Order: sequence, then structure tokens, then C-alpha cells
Amino acid sequence: MIFMDNDHAQRWAAAIQTAGAVRDDDTVKGDFGASLYILTGLPSVYDRAQQHIHPGYIDFEPMFHMGLSTGETILVALAGNLYNGSFFDRYDPLNIVSYCDTDGVVLATRALLLRKRRCDINTIYDD
Repeated sequence: MIFMDNDHAQRWAAAIQTAGAVRDDDTVKGDFGASLYILTGLPSVYDRAQQHIHPGYIDFEPMFHMGLSTGETILVALAGNLYNGSFFDRYDPLNIVSYCDTDGVVLATRALLLRKRRCDINTIYDD
């Protein structure tokens, strides 16, 4: 399973539906899938960030004003970068390794892989 646990999978599926990020062929839009993978993998962040997930877009800017830890800020910046190519310009991979715990590094690594691949919403849970 690509998800950290079943709760992560459920949060991700709900966020994907909220964002309207499933194409007509049941594949998940890579930019949304990878970004939401990170956000939903951080439950305390997601509880506050979910209000910024809208049909057709994710509003990252307000997320940086939610009182995030350094590791959370780096992961939210990476999620924003995987979504639209911005927000991660002050960081590099060493920041992920240095400031994120092991689960954060796993989230970042898996999100990178998820961004590249074409995922069917009906089979993603089997990975």
C-alpha cells in the first residue's frame, strides 16, 4: 500500500473528490494526487488545510500561515511545488532529510513517485 495507513487513504480519497481531481477515465490528476498525498499524510496539517482544497484548485498560500513546524512547512512547500511548480524555491532535498522525520521523508519520496505515474482511482489502494 502506498498510503501510510487506512486513515491516510480515506483522507486522500475524500480530498481527491473535493478537488474534483479524477478524470473521465478514472485516473487521478498527477498534480492533485501527489500534492494531496502529502497534505493528507499529515493529519494535523490536513485538519487545518482541508478548507483550502476546492473544486478545481488548491489554495496553498494560506496554508503557510497556519503555524506549521519547519518540517511541515517544507512538506507543504513540496506539495505546492508538485501541484503547480512554485513554493519550494527556498528548499532543497537536504532540507527534507534534515528537518522532516522518517514519515515525512517517506511522504515526500512517495509523492514524487505518485506525481509521475498515472493512477487509476479504482486500483490505487492495491499498490
